[in-house]
Amino acid sequence: MLLAQSSTQAFEAILLSSVAAVLFFGIQSAVHASSDKTRAPSTSRILSLCLAPVALFKRRARAWMFLINGPEQIQEAYDKAKGKPFFVDVPENRYLVVSSWKHIKEIDAAPDSVLSLQGAAKEILQPKYTMSSFNWLDKRGAEGTPLIRTLRTMLTNHLPDVLPDIRRAMSGLLDGMYASHPVINGVKTSQLYPMVIKSISHSNALAFFGEDLVKNEKFMKAATLFIEQTLLIAEVLRLLPKSFSNPIGKFLSSRLNSSKIIFDTLHPIAAERIDEWAKAKLGYDVPERKDCIQWVMESAPKAKPWTAERIVYELIALWFGSVHITSTTVCFALHDLCLHPEYVEPLRKEIETAGWDKFDKSGGKCFPLLDSFMKESARLTPVESVSTRRMALQPFQLSDGPKIDVGQWVCTAARGMMNDAAFFASPDEFHGFRFANPSLLASAAEKNLIPAGLVPELTNSAASAFTDISDWQLWGTGKCACPGRYYASAVMKIMLGLFLTKYDMQLTDRDASRHFAWRTFIYPYEGTTAILTPREEAA
Repeated sequence: MLLAQSSTQAFEAILLSSVAAVLFFGIQSAVHASSDKTRAPSTSRILSLCLAPVALFKRRARAWMFLINGPEQIQEAYDKAKGKPFFVDVPENRYLVVSSWKHIKEIDAAPDSVLSLQGAAKEILQPKYTMSSFNWLDKRGAEGTPLIRTLRTMLTNHLPDVLPDIRRAMSGLLDGMYASHPVINGVKTSQLYPMVIKSISHSNALAFFGEDLVKNEKFMKAATLFIEQTLLIAEVLRLLPKSFSNPIGKFLSSRLNSSKIIFDTLHPIAAERIDEWAKAKLGYDVPERKDCIQWVMESAPKAKPWTAERIVYELIALWFGSVHITSTTVCFALHDLCLHPEYVEPLRKEIETAGWDKFDKSGGKCFPLLDSFMKESARLTPVESVSTRRMALQPFQLSDGPKIDVGQWVCTAARGMMNDAAFFASPDEFHGFRFANPSLLASAAEKNLIPAGLVPELTNSAASAFTDISDWQLWGTGKCACPGRYYASAVMKIMLGLFLTKYDMQLTDRDASRHFAWRTFIYPYEGTTAILTPREEAA
């Protein structure tokens, strides 16, 4: 009791001392900065100097509140800015946020030596401590080419071959998870997010690393935990003073060690592939490999081939990007299927009419109605409030706007734009087929494949695919847009398609909160449950 009381008193003393120090030094700084030696300051001037530290205190308090209400703060500033750039303060930095396509194009056109995507990603993920000491450079340069080629070309071209395997494996996994779920009050309930992230992790492991690693339970457990542990470690380090980063980072990474397990598992495989590739050049017969390990290795610079360590580092970074956004986006889409059941039957008819064989052969580009539904879900519940993050490596100024200094960020108000009537008609309304081709909708309505009431009458919403980037920032912008978006879109369609064709779905509590915010991200609650009834039972 006495210890608790003394601790409380000590905390109060520290807090009061800190406030007093802020007030004192704030007044001193303000007086020094604006002093006029020729005359005494006026009463109003003295009052403004006294209030300056209070304003500073409020600004810093708001910056710390950004951690839990970032999307709300950005939306509020977006509404006030009316299309102009605006600044947002966060605990450790300041962001310049833009919302016009003119400014977005200027950001995209800036060289990597001025505005760096990798520099911003490095700050978010702290890879030195979350990815087995992977010390990223602040700018990507030519070293980013192997991973881009692997995703944009090799994996995308391989989709017709790998999608059937992914679907079969995911279907079996969903069946097994569903069978293990508890019956509560006579009803079987299922937590959606754990089902989603486990399925996405297994699918990615199959596509990226091959079937053998999918069977490695220790590896798969670490791979599934890796996203959560990375975000946790990185967030702690971002909020600490730099002098504490090294000891605390090492301590956390030694306890939350999923990245080490992933690295230790992949390293001997990568080393074996390098050895096989060398033997193949000498004429030896070696197994033919078609996975991301092989493609990253073969795409590395010929003059300076990558080591096994370097290959694994790229694969770990790839893993984070492929699981995080994909699983969260799918989870929100499942919520929307439960909230808007009128779309379930038309989507089922589309899948059953076209068939999975057509989907596989198209490389996942089939099912345009489902594609539109996914895009509308992501528009109204995006994973991210901002997009196109860049860190300034040199001072940068918009052509008709403010300037940012080295270390500050510039980004786009993606969430605000997607909920703005200037860009999307009736932005607050959910129209699952908003982005579908009007002629396709008219034909489907004539054939009674969709009710006429689901054909939206919107004035400024043009047809576009989920993977398009011309009107859409889910995948980033321009030259830095996600090269793996075609694979991600196909896997999302498989997961949603399996849920649609396997189960009748309803949320256990439609009115319960389903997501929360941290900084600019929006995450689904793990505990959100649904009642999944196998369709053969419902029939």
